[in-house]
Amino acid sequence: MKEQNYEELYTNGIKVNYVAICHRKLWLYSRGMRMEPLSERVALGRLLHERSYEWIPRREVLIDNLIKVDVIEGEGRILEVKYSKKLSDAARLQVAYYLYYLKKIGAGELTGELRFPKERRREEIRLTDELEREVEEALKKIRGIELLTVPPEAQYTSLCRLCAYIDLCWG
Repeated sequence: MKEQNYEELYTNGIKVNYVAICHRKLWLYSRGMRMEPLSERVALGRLLHERSYEWIPRREVLIDNLIKVDVIEGEGRILEVKYSKKLSDAARLQVAYYLYYLKKIGAGELTGELRFPKERRREEIRLTDELEREVEEALKKIRGIELLTVPPEAQYTSLCRLCAYIDLCWG
């Protein structure tokens, strides 16, 4: 990706997460459809997030009115809290995007960490050249999906059963 146009591809973290899960869900979300408030699973995740790491003061940090980091732990480590490891590839890409974005705005080389408190599991994320390319490809995909005039065709997967958007695809 050319250095001069990376800024036009900036987006929020949830879109980076969604591009790894479902292009239709991403398109619907990009058009202002917000089904998450109606989802019991999302509510459970929000509750877990609110009650995890309460002793760390820098939580829900909004940066540039664009990305919201769950927790900033100490100097140079950002944490993303997730309910389960089921969608860890998407969560990994989301954290990589945060690291990528923060690097681009001059925050330096940070470390990310996925935390799954319910499972007592952690996964460290470092922004390698390969991961940076994955983030850039995801950003290009997001841009392409957002430019579509109609949503991508629904593709049923086992994840659909748990998705807040299920009724918009299969209802």
